Amino acid sequence: MNYFKKQWVNFTRKTLLGKLSDIVFVLFIVAMLVPSTRKQISAFAAGIMATSPKVIDEKLQAKLSPDAYEWQLRDADGRPVQFSEFNGRPVFVNFWATWCPPCIAEMPSIQKLYDQFGDSVAFVLVTDEDPRLVSAFMKKKGYSFPVYQNLSAVPVQFASSSIPVTFVVSPSGNILIRKTGAAKWSSSRMVKLMDDLIASQP
Repeated sequence: MNYFKKQWVNFTRKTLLGKLSDIVFVLFIVAMLVPSTRKQISAFAAGIMATSPKVIDEKLQAKLSPDAYEWQLRDADGRPVQFSEFNGRPVFVNFWATWCPPCIAEMPSIQKLYDQFGDSVAFVLVTDEDPRLVSAFMKKKGYSFPVYQNLSAVPVQFASSSIPVTFVVSPSGNILIRKTGAAKWSSSRMVKLMDDLIASQP
């Protein structure tokens, strides 16, 4: 009991800013303990920390192997799609899930990038969740970028043990970006990269 009295005395002696800071911290902790708000707060925090991804040094860039283009997918309409359909174009590949806070955090910037370059760049957002759940999520959030599901093993070059993970592939098949975690995909750096990739197409 004496401990709490001491803490209360310390609290009452703080400045208004100090008191507000303590209150916000306590509310944050309480909100993180409540399942219904935990995901939103985690996504918000991930969004704040997200940065614009960097292009891999040219000497370190991996190239997609021919069998990577045999990767089988299914689009939101249930149509089978082979990754080879995107060969020769810039490709934005993202692995995500509706329950993943960092995935949720970066999606508004992915949508902005898609709005600007969706006609010239292949956007391949891949999830293994139930199509009905994904469709409801997309409708609720107002997203229009294309979503796919795996029908075969993910190419080795795209393998990852965590999500979100995103790859930007050049028209010639070089992996220019491999980013794990949330990122700011609509940054000026990414816009310039996309413009350059579109211009480099044969």
